[in-house]
Amino acid sequence: MSNVSRLGVLGLAALISLGGAHAASPDPTLIEKGRALFADKSLSAGGVIACANCHPNNGHTDNKSYASLEVVADGDPKGRSTPTLWGAGTRSVYAWAGTAPALEGNIRGIIVNRMKGAEPAPETLAALSAYVRSLTPPRTGNIADDGTPADKAPAAVKRGFALFTGPGGCGACHVPGSFDKAEIEDVGTEGKFKVPSLWSVSQTAPYLHDGRTKSLAEAAKAMWEANGKKIGKPSSPSEAQLADLLAYLNSL
Repeated sequence: MSNVSRLGVLGLAALISLGGAHAASPDPTLIEKGRALFADKSLSAGGVIACANCHPNNGHTDNKSYASLEVVADGDPKGRSTPTLWGAGTRSVYAWAGTAPALEGNIRGIIVNRMKGAEPAPETLAALSAYVRSLTPPRTGNIADDGTPADKAPAAVKRGFALFTGPGGCGACHVPGSFDKAEIEDVGTEGKFKVPSLWSVSQTAPYLHDGRTKSLAEAAKAMWEANGKKIGKPSSPSEAQLADLLAYLNSL
C-alpha cells in the first residue's frame, strides 16, 4: 500500500496536528470520530463496504481471505488474510507486503486501493488512525507487556516461552513485546511478507498471508520447521514441545 508521504508535506503536518502518529496523548473526541468513520460505508466506492465489515468486533478480523473486496478460498495465492487491528498502533510495518511504514499510509492505501474510495482528507486519516491506535488487544493475564510469562502463568506457558525464544526460533522474527519486526521474511511461502504480530493469535485463524494454514498448531509446527531450515538445522517439534508452545501462544 502507499505510505503517508503521498499525502504531501501539508497533509502530514495536518495529521500530526490532528492526532496522528506523533500525537502526545489520545484524544477521546478524535477516537470517537474515527470509530464512526470506521463503520462508514461512504468511504468506499459506491458505499458498499466499511472498514468494520472486514474488521468487526471493534477492529478485530472476520477471519476471511480477500482478493480486493472479493472473498476467496483460504490459500488462494491472490488472497490476503484479514489481520486483526488489535494492537495495530504498535506494529513495526503495515500491509502484508510490508510496504507501509506508517499506520496512516496503510489506512489510506486500504481506502483508495482496496475499497476504491476517494482520496481521504487528512482529518479523516487522523481520526481513523486515532481509533485504530486505541484498539489494544485483550490480555489473558498470563503474559506481561514485554511478552514474558507472568509469575502466575502455568508451567506449560513458561516452557512454551523458552521454546519460543530458544529451539523454536520464533522470537527471532516475532520479537517479544510487539511480536513483529520491520523486515519482511520468506518462510517458504512463495515470497517475502510482513511478520504479523502474535497478540491474540489464537483468535486470528487462518494463518499466513494467504490463510493457507487452518490451525494454530499447524502454523506453529510449520514455522518451527521453516526456522530450522533457515539456519541449516532442520528440526520439528515433538508433541510435548508443540503442546507447550501452543500453551504460550494461546496465552498471548
